[in-house]
Amino acid sequence: MSPTPRTSTTTSPSSTSAPRTRTEPSSSAPRTPLTAKGRGRRVFDLEWSDADFEAVAARQSAEEERAARTGRPVLVCDTDALATTVWQERYLGRTTDAVHILANAMPPRALYLLTDHEGVPFHDDGLRDGEELRPWMTERFRKVLSGRGVPWLEVRGDRSTRLRLALEAVDRLLEEGWRLAAPLG
Repeated sequence: MSPTPRTSTTTSPSSTSAPRTRTEPSSSAPRTPLTAKGRGRRVFDLEWSDADFEAVAARQSAEEERAARTGRPVLVCDTDALATTVWQERYLGRTTDAVHILANAMPPRALYLLTDHEGVPFHDDGLRDGEELRPWMTERFRKVLSGRGVPWLEVRGDRSTRLRLALEAVDRLLEEGWRLAAPLG
């Protein structure tokens, strides 16, 4: 079975092995308390807990591992346990050791793609929130990715330009060969 390079895309709201960093609660981290009530809930109706973020990171990691074992040449994920640390910070003002442990346990990524929020329209589909938080989130993802020393590319421009840049980056990785990840299984 060929190894599967993992490419994670980290997008601004609306759309690794390195030294461990822990984010302490910060008054600069935007916080919105949420509560859940009945059917037709929106993201604004949810109250998040540390256990929720731990479950999200664990489930995402397990699903990635399952998908990677199918032997496809590329696995693209729109989030991962590392991104979950940023979302936990956004909603709870801190990150926990449990979520950091899951993020640190992830197989190496071949590339992270970060979508700059500039020029990307905000579409509230009931799952998105915080249009005003987009600059903060984009900058936070930049800092987290830079601090991890992982390969990442920020894509900017209109939709077709961002897609072209992302595909070109993945194509370059594939041209380099299968040294991207250790074999599975």
